[in-house]
Amino acid sequence: MRPSPTTSAPPSPRPGPDGPGPRRRLTGRRIGLLMALLVLLPVAAYTVWWWQAARAVENGLNVWIADQRANGAVVDHGGLAVGGFPLTLRAVLERPHMATRGAEWQGTRLVAEAPPWNPTTVALAFQGEQRLSVVQAGQPPVDLVAPDGGRGEAVWRLSGTLERLALRFTGLTAQVAGVPMPVAALDVGATQPGQPPDGHGTAGLTVTLSADGLTLPDGAPVALGREVRRAELTLRVMGAPPRPEPASLSAWSRDGGTVEVDRLALDWGPLGAVLSGTLALDAQLQPQAALTAEVRGAPAVLDAVKPLMRPNEAAIARTVLTMLARPTGPNGEPVVTAPVTVQDRALFVGPLRVAAMPRVVW
Repeated sequence: MRPSPTTSAPPSPRPGPDGPGPRRRLTGRRIGLLMALLVLLPVAAYTVWWWQAARAVENGLNVWIADQRANGAVVDHGGLAVGGFPLTLRAVLERPHMATRGAEWQGTRLVAEAPPWNPTTVALAFQGEQRLSVVQAGQPPVDLVAPDGGRGEAVWRLSGTLERLALRFTGLTAQVAGVPMPVAALDVGATQPGQPPDGHGTAGLTVTLSADGLTLPDGAPVALGREVRRAELTLRVMGAPPRPEPASLSAWSRDGGTVEVDRLALDWGPLGAVLSGTLALDAQLQPQAALTAEVRGAPAVLDAVKPLMRPNEAAIARTVLTMLARPTGPNGEPVVTAPVTVQDRALFVGPLRVAAMPRVVW
């Protein structure tokens, strides 16, 4: 009998001349798929996170607009778009418009940008013409126009409150009753604490303003000239800042609210003045002040305001200024240190009534 054939295991696959065998090809595909997932998953997660952040920015702006409208302000715009993917969070507001209590701002476009990894620091670009109008009953309208816009930065806390704001505009024109006055540059700044203060011993808001190169129209006081080289203001609102409406201002004032003027400075021709002190509101919500002034070039100031004074007042003022002057300025020039007060809608330098103050309508 012929022996039956012996059963044997099939031979193992061997790499062919064209590449690895099936098992190695399968292993390579798995590694490639794993590597693709390792790349794509973070990208997908970042994309989802970016869109969530973009929606949060859009919702936050809409909530802020609703809050301002609830407080009586007029807030409008011609369209809001959020974009900038993947490396920027960008909000673009077309034709922004805001008005409240005699003040109105209208712009061409406002662009706010922040890196997604640091969304609390926002770069601001005011593109196109920006116009701020202030109108008080019985007073000429004041318009501030920046034809080329401006720029700035806003720093927010994680809680959503504004920590710091800085704005800069150049090549402006200030218009008072339609009379234009060029302004080379305007800087505006504001800071506030994380929580509103409980009392009036702590500042709830600090504001800084500075203007450079203001050219006055024809008819400016000859003694001082047409160019105001620089004007500065730094003040602190003590306590929680009130809203600019009678009820809120009255409650804040009755509770002891004041404004501390740390520096009010003016560099105008021969005049150099620095004032500091306290502002408050009287029972009629009119400003009153107790300040101390250091004035260089006081005789030129007196010549400028002399037409507003009675002849005997001008003579007394010149005598008083001569008595108060001390050679403490640069090069030994006389500097006058005197109290400046505002009360009953009048401005006083020492005991002298210098000018009437316009009524403020809130």
